[in-house]
Amino acid sequence: MHTEIFKNHAFRSMRALVSSMIDRIEFRHHGIGVLQGYVQENTEPEIRVHIWHNSLLKPGIEISGDVHDHRFDMVSHVLHGAVVHEELNETPDPAGDHAMMALTHARAAADTAYHGPTTPLVGRFSVARERFVICAGNSYSFPAQKFHHSPLPYDLSDIAITVIEKHNQSELPARLLYPYGRDPVMAFGHRPDRTKIQSIVKYAKERLCQEVR
Repeated sequence: MHTEIFKNHAFRSMRALVSSMIDRIEFRHHGIGVLQGYVQENTEPEIRVHIWHNSLLKPGIEISGDVHDHRFDMVSHVLHGAVVHEELNETPDPAGDHAMMALTHARAAADTAYHGPTTPLVGRFSVARERFVICAGNSYSFPAQKFHHSPLPYDLSDIAITVIEKHNQSELPARLLYPYGRDPVMAFGHRPDRTKIQSIVKYAKERLCQEVR
């Protein structure tokens, strides 16, 4: 297991800060069901605000395409709602039911709005899973080059808001882990719905402000 969960003692302060600035952040739509907006970029660490909502899921991505690793060590602080963090640990296996693909990270592929070009990687893999639910007021850390995904828990919250710290970012490509024989849905490459983005940001701010009062 690579996930470490811990109490965030600065939770209320962070929530108040994000509620005061969330409508001034420029967000992009990532197809795994999240809006991502940088608070601090090209620094160590980089910091993003994430807004999770089921309406942001690209069709089919939860079946093939949402399990990924990162090229940075991640710390995630849950400020509102709850997120599922499912860790997936792969083992090379000639009969395994998963395959891998290397991506071009979003910043390098900005001109195409797409994680491209992509490169299928050699091998098949079997997968062991461990699932966690992290609620507001808690944080977790997860290392680079380990696979996970973060489906929104339908039974706990309709929206979740997190702050992400990106530490020790490298130039290694991120990767997808997906069912063998099923092409993954790409998280980018679509035309963002600006009206939907604005509506979800407004709703997120309302939810944060209700809790800050």
